[in-house]
Amino acid sequence: MSNKRSVNRRQFLRRLGGALAGGVGVALVPAGFASASPKTGPTSIPGRKGGGSAYPRDPGQYSYPGDPGFVATSPGELEAAKASWETPEYGYFDGHNPANPGTAVDSPWQLVAVNASTAYALGYCGQCVTLGIMDSGYRATHEAFQTDLISSASGAGVYATSGFSYRTSATPSNPFTAGDPFTVAGDQARTSDYSHGTGMLGVISGKRDGKDQHGIAFGAKIYAAKTGGSDNMSHGPFHDYLYFHTGHKALVDAGAEVINESWGQFVSTLDRTRFDGLGNDLGVNGNLANAYQVGGKDSASATANAAVIPNEYLKDLEYQFFIFKKFYSVGGEQYNPKYPGLSFMDAIWDAIKDSGTVDVRSAGNNDWSNPYYRPAYPFFNPQAENQWVAVGGVQPPTAANPEYTKQYGYNEAGLAKWWVVSTPSNNVRTTSSSSDTSYSNSSGTSPATPVATAVMGVLLSRYPNMNAKQAREVMLTTANNKMSDGVRFLGTGQTSPSGASIAWTASDGLPDERWGWGIPDLAKGMYGPGQFLSPMTYNMNKAPLDVWSNDISQIAIKEREKEDLQWLAGYKRQGIAYAGEFGPNVLNPDGTLNEQAFMLQGILADPYIQAITDGHPELYDKITHADAVKWRKEWMDARAAYIQHKIDNKLYTASLVKQGSGTLVMTGRNTYQGGTTVEGGKLSITGSHASSIHVKGGTLGGSGSVAGSIDVDSGVLQPGLSSGEAASAASITFADVTPGNVLHVGGDVTVSRAGRLAITISGDHDYTSVRATGHLVLDGELALDIRAALTPGTVLTIMSGHSIKGNFHSLPERRILNAGHHLFRVSYQDGDVTLTVVLTLPRAGSGGV
Repeated sequence: MSNKRSVNRRQFLRRLGGALAGGVGVALVPAGFASASPKTGPTSIPGRKGGGSAYPRDPGQYSYPGDPGFVATSPGELEAAKASWETPEYGYFDGHNPANPGTAVDSPWQLVAVNASTAYALGYCGQCVTLGIMDSGYRATHEAFQTDLISSASGAGVYATSGFSYRTSATPSNPFTAGDPFTVAGDQARTSDYSHGTGMLGVISGKRDGKDQHGIAFGAKIYAAKTGGSDNMSHGPFHDYLYFHTGHKALVDAGAEVINESWGQFVSTLDRTRFDGLGNDLGVNGNLANAYQVGGKDSASATANAAVIPNEYLKDLEYQFFIFKKFYSVGGEQYNPKYPGLSFMDAIWDAIKDSGTVDVRSAGNNDWSNPYYRPAYPFFNPQAENQWVAVGGVQPPTAANPEYTKQYGYNEAGLAKWWVVSTPSNNVRTTSSSSDTSYSNSSGTSPATPVATAVMGVLLSRYPNMNAKQAREVMLTTANNKMSDGVRFLGTGQTSPSGASIAWTASDGLPDERWGWGIPDLAKGMYGPGQFLSPMTYNMNKAPLDVWSNDISQIAIKEREKEDLQWLAGYKRQGIAYAGEFGPNVLNPDGTLNEQAFMLQGILADPYIQAITDGHPELYDKITHADAVKWRKEWMDARAAYIQHKIDNKLYTASLVKQGSGTLVMTGRNTYQGGTTVEGGKLSITGSHASSIHVKGGTLGGSGSVAGSIDVDSGVLQPGLSSGEAASAASITFADVTPGNVLHVGGDVTVSRAGRLAITISGDHDYTSVRATGHLVLDGELALDIRAALTPGTVLTIMSGHSIKGNFHSLPERRILNAGHHLFRVSYQDGDVTLTVVLTLPRAGSGGV
């Protein structure tokens, strides 16, 4: 690496960080503003000090000898900086290294798919962020993990229940026993189990060393915990509450803001074409006539999933919820009297809910319209939704389909579409556990999941003022639903084996029933949220300056409100019947077995179930009609209560509250309607803003337009954006930030008694002002920062509106104001607030009073 690039990447950003830490361009009211009230003396509000250097924009601290990657220092360098990170280790669009003959997928493509090089070129790679992974453990000696950034979680305990965690064959295996001790340390996995976790860890944080591949969030700190098994751990309800609470609490306590959960196979059933619902073997195709055959969304074969637990409809997903309830309730195999009715999934939620940690889960690989119960968990426990992400799969380009394509063989978004993304899932290049220097391809929604986790890690490094739930919303609302030609996914001729189109069908701005939100896009994600999915409070108490240049809308939250209100009305009208018929493993009201009932694998041969059923396990996986009614009402009541809570607390409102001492510059075309409140620091609008703004203790500035009204209750209205502020803001992402003097307002402007209007005057024709279409209501103070000598007789129109009510405090019509070594006459005539220069005093333009 040349010295020049080393300077670009490190020294420039250190200088920038120092400047930001010193308050350049982020002062709430610049020094020199003088109060125009005769009762007060000179007043200034300092900018935030410190904090900039704590969030270094320097991926180069993780570089290697000869590393070509550098961080752009100007807009003109951005494209070259992006290209500098796109090495063979970074990968290629189609996953094939052109230096090798053939067309095999032999290089990473996941980094290209999420546009990671844009983030790296801007200086963000996951640094200062902590992530977690719960999997089978990892090969700690692998060369890609030889970094202080990867550690094993620390946690231990004693199993409270007994059972088997592998249920993909007729005989259950991988037992655990109540009273036995356990540890969750990821580097203590059995060598036969850690292959899966090794691969998943490499996708997130394999170090960047110029070799085969590297992780997307290679600058993040990551803690690894083990599940106690391999990827054969079942999606079903067969695990100990205490074990999974301990493991996830260990990750949370280590500081993990996001936890990756790629592990788990589908729950198997006995072949439904052969076995009846009591496990009786009726011979080849002996049960075909009665079997509950659901082929999957894209399968051309009606019996393709004959040994896979059905998951096509709500009744199928609901059955999984029921079986979880049965296993953990009184009389169930995993019943724990300390946590009655609570499953290992509830244990995970209990461990993360107070920390705000986000759980990212694989959707499953079995061609269903819905993710399995674990990734779909918030459907039944809606409190968890804002801390949940489910991940479906995308294929690399092929000769037949030259764009990224939905992987039709994997579970889709369906009922979980509001928290699903789709990421690279086929032939994902990553670390292999076969040796310390081995790499291989991994396929499934397992490797797709750490792509999403790593994207969140990079976003959290870009937005140190955001928590993980907010970074999750940025990932969702900036995800990509377009091909490289700008047309929505997918292209002509891209179909599933059944011949069905797998094109994106949702309107722009909404999640799709197949894709969810689409492919996460770090290029878009660098420029702020794409939408607000809930009222957002942005507390800028860490990094002192941020710029959002994306257009922020409210399309999704309003559609979500519509869907939820429709559901709530249907439930109130029809009760639990609104959810439709029960699945075939729910017994009939008279206790008889549905002829389409099926049998879960590993139930008949489970000695624990044999014991608790007195040797008759064949009905253990069946749900009584009474229990089904009770548990359906439970989840539907929870969902109804949550929707009502959102209604009562106005959570379907797309709005922003700006807090903290930092400055936020919004340059986009913002169309959300829920309003904006400034409670601390500064908000500058340089684009267009559709909603009204309420200032309560902070500062509102900018040179854009506000379509609604501005109400300055107890803060400062400081129109304009100086060239210094614009330059500081542009340095964050090199988005276009234009300085200007005039803030346009489409509604009324009110400056209440505790409010203040702050005007900067740099010359006879160079001063900041407010131009409003509505009325001006004035009662607060006027502060002037005069930076040049002015010509007597000059008239400065600092505000204009349809009419004026009131005046600035102690400044009635024609009052003479002494400010900045000038005397001004104040006037409020014909809808204009004017200052006429009466006299220029010695030392005028020095910035003082």
